[in-house]
Amino acid sequence: MTERTSLATYCGIAGTIVSLGTITVATIVASPETFTWQGHALSDMGRYGTPTFPLFNGGLIVGGLLGLPFAWRCWITSRNALERVGVGLLATAVVGQIGVGLFFLEHTAVYLETSLHGIAALTVFGVAPFAGWIYGSGAAMAGDGRLAIASVGLGTVHPLVWFGWLLSLGGAAETGAWFAVAEFGAAVAFGGWILVLAITVRDRDDSEPDGPNR
Repeated sequence: MTERTSLATYCGIAGTIVSLGTITVATIVASPETFTWQGHALSDMGRYGTPTFPLFNGGLIVGGLLGLPFAWRCWITSRNALERVGVGLLATAVVGQIGVGLFFLEHTAVYLETSLHGIAALTVFGVAPFAGWIYGSGAAMAGDGRLAIASVGLGTVHPLVWFGWLLSLGGAAETGAWFAVAEFGAAVAFGGWILVLAITVRDRDDSEPDGPNR
């Protein structure tokens, strides 16, 4: 294992900490006018002109950029085609996360005439569970049962979170109520999977010190 691949592995850990850490801090420091768990989406903290604008969007962008070299690390260490497809979807979701920060709410007031925020958000939340399911299937084929269970399990958290949110609405007129809770749950599931994957790759490298450099 080279220093470059080792650094890329730790980028996965750092990216998760930065992404989830800045989101969490933003929810703490945001004013009630900017964000509440019951009445707002997480992206409201990144809306143009809000005090949490640089913290929220910057954390997503930096965390996502750190995730890209980690995706490369996972790609070169993939053991079969299914794992490679899962890594490709992981990278797609990470790019979507970067897009959420770049194409923040009301970015059309600053640049571009068409809002791309919704597309970026859907890329993250829509692709992330499939990344876990497909990568987990590849891990199962490779005989890595623990990683397979973790990947499929954390991928399944996504639809469960959204389904639970829909059930919680109970026909309420304010369909956006508690939307941020569902978003945060999905974000934690995605970040948690990347963290598990990074630690697994690191431990695998440590157990094979004389393995080929890639």
